Amino acid sequence: MTTQLPHSIGSAPLNRRSFLRGALAAGSIATLGGLAGCGSSSNGATKIAAKATAAPSYYPSNYGAIISAAKKEGGKLTIYSNMDVVNWKPIIDGFQKLYPFVSSVSTNNLDSSEVFERYYSESAANKSPAALLVSGDPQNWVRFAKGNHALDYKSPEVAKLPDFANPMPGLYTFSADPILMAWNKTILTGDKVPTGLGSLAALAKKDPSTFNRKITTYDIGATSFGFAIDWNYVQQKSGAWDKLQALLPATRAESSSGPMVEKIQSGEYVAGYFLSSTVVLPAVEESDAVLDWSYIDDGTPIFLRGMAIPKTSPTPATAKLMLDYVLSKPGQQQVYNGGFTPYRPDLGSSVSRSYQQVTNKVGKDNVVIIGYDAVPDDQAKAFIDRWTGYLGH
Repeated sequence: MTTQLPHSIGSAPLNRRSFLRGALAAGSIATLGGLAGCGSSSNGATKIAAKATAAPSYYPSNYGAIISAAKKEGGKLTIYSNMDVVNWKPIIDGFQKLYPFVSSVSTNNLDSSEVFERYYSESAANKSPAALLVSGDPQNWVRFAKGNHALDYKSPEVAKLPDFANPMPGLYTFSADPILMAWNKTILTGDKVPTGLGSLAALAKKDPSTFNRKITTYDIGATSFGFAIDWNYVQQKSGAWDKLQALLPATRAESSSGPMVEKIQSGEYVAGYFLSSTVVLPAVEESDAVLDWSYIDDGTPIFLRGMAIPKTSPTPATAKLMLDYVLSKPGQQQVYNGGFTPYRPDLGSSVSRSYQQVTNKVGKDNVVIIGYDAVPDDQAKAFIDRWTGYLGH
């Protein structure tokens, strides 16, 4: 569902899900330069503000010029994304503590491809307010970057991050989110609980009355997000087509994780595969008596969510500050508190789920990275046609 701009963070009340997503937050938010101290005098407040906007020692000496430029941009930032307001709230709260002169941050919650479609439509008329784009759509990110639409900004955080953090000039990775299996544990128990695609296909063959047409996944012909998962899974895991050929006839496809998870909870579906962790994990927290989840033992996809500043950004300096904050250690902590999976190595045990922890859990050879590779249109069509041909109807 699309939330129209303006959608200013701070005005919307938090629901139970957002509290659960931020349950591991330490109560206060670290700034880039470290936690600010307390003080009651105006002089103390000034020192706190100065410390809050102090850049880390590894930032370039002229970084203050970006902060000064941002202060002249009116204190507003508009972000086009495929993320909900509750996902953004901890990130923006932390950002505004660090840069209090940015008084208004507006976001929306578009489909992955709609982020780009709206931007292109508006920028063609020279009227796009988008200062920063965030989306999980590899194909569109490739087109965006190769089309020379991204501002070629070099973040000082790159040296602290894995190679996939900055795959193309101006393009950065926001989060590295695992793709999961989920099931209704009031229906599937014991040896009926799937552990991977091969396991689920075998269960569906053995017990069609329980599983046939009661398994769900993304419709790859309707969603670029779903296509990217299946395409990369097949490219990287041997025998993947054999598993999909066995599993898809028992599968009903949907265009969004939300309805899939809701239908698993209701019992309309008994299980789903290749589901977004950003939807599954909060749902399990709210309904752990019904819903359960696991990584996929024959290949756990990790979806890289992209982020870039368009060249037409009306507030490029403010967008640079936000991009750097998201990539920073405290920013990645707030990415986690917003329900996504951070990938910065130095977070360590301060989070209970990170790219490094997922990799250690499932094994490096069992990780399927959903990166930013372009797929020719004819190959994409042939892949979708084959996939759809196996799907249960």
